[in-house]
Amino acid sequence: MISREKNIDRLLNEWKEHGKIIVGCDFDDTLRPWSLAENSDCDDVISLLKEVKLTGCYLVIFTACKPDRYDEIKNYCKEKGLLIDSINENPIKLPYGNDRKIYANIFLDDRAGLEQSCDILSTALYKYRGWIKQNERLDDIA
Repeated sequence: MISREKNIDRLLNEWKEHGKIIVGCDFDDTLRPWSLAENSDCDDVISLLKEVKLTGCYLVIFTACKPDRYDEIKNYCKEKGLLIDSINENPIKLPYGNDRKIYANIFLDDRAGLEQSCDILSTALYKYRGWIKQNERLDDIA
């Protein structure tokens, strides 16, 4: 079994190396209630993503919907104060290609362990912010 700590460390190390991570996020029932309107964690996910965005990430909405809903998605995210970088496409040029599947350091999806992924992302965010503060203190000393 893959441990929680291993996933946190991997994400944290990628964040430290690049200064930004790519977060892939589903839309329906992850950012906006669709079928689970009464029992939704969407607001919690949005709050976490806002914090991650402030700290350093590209946010990609990775959804099965058709392009005719992209304006709806963009407007909803804007209304919620969530800045997204792209929908169904990589936000940056990747050295190994930009075809078909988007690349992300972590995916948030209501159908794929959303609670666990949010826990990993939240913990990595906490540790990354601590690492930044530690490095700032070291810069002040030098």
